[in-house]
Amino acid sequence: MLKIKFNNDDAFYESLCTKYFERIYFYCKRLVKGQEQFMDFVEECTQNTFLEARKQISKLRNHPNVEGWLYTTARNLINSSYRSMYIKRKHEVSMDDAFSNCICEPEINLEELFSSAADLDKLSAEILQKLTPSEHDLYVDYFVNKASVSDLSRKYGISATATTTRIYRLKKKIKNIVREYFMDN
Repeated sequence: MLKIKFNNDDAFYESLCTKYFERIYFYCKRLVKGQEQFMDFVEECTQNTFLEARKQISKLRNHPNVEGWLYTTARNLINSSYRSMYIKRKHEVSMDDAFSNCICEPEINLEELFSSAADLDKLSAEILQKLTPSEHDLYVDYFVNKASVSDLSRKYGISATATTTRIYRLKKKIKNIVREYFMDN
C-alpha cells in the first residue's frame, strides 16, 4: 500500500509511474495470456491506466490503496478492450472476392448482388428439413404464427421457463444451420 505525501501532484504522479508502470504492464500482459495479437491492448491499457491516474491524481493522493486502484483500472480497461473487439467482430461482414470485386463497380445493382448471394427458399427448406417434428411445430407456432410464450406453455403443457429454453435452443440450432449453409455455399 502506497501512502506517500507529496506537495506536488506531478511528483506524486511521477512516483506512481516509476514504481508501478512495469508492474501494471506485466499484469495487463498476464490478463491477455501473453497472446501476441493482443499486445497492442497491453500497451494501450497500461498507458490509459496511467492517463486515468493523472486525471484522478487529486483523489489518488488520499486513496487508501493506490496500487489496487491501478490494478483495478487496468483490468477494467482490458475487459473494455475485449468487449469492444468482440462487438466489432460481431458486426463485421466478411465478403468473398466475387462480392468485394462487384461492390467496387458502380453500375452493379447492390440489391441484385445481395439477393443473389443467398437463395432464401433453399435456405428455409434446409432449415426446416433439419428440424425434428417437435422443433418444426415450435418453429411454426412461435415464428410463423407469432404465438406468445404463455400460449405455447399452455399448448405444450410445460412451464414458461421451459418454453423459453426451447425457443432459445431452437434459435441457436437455426443459427448453426444458417452458418453451415453459408460455409458450404
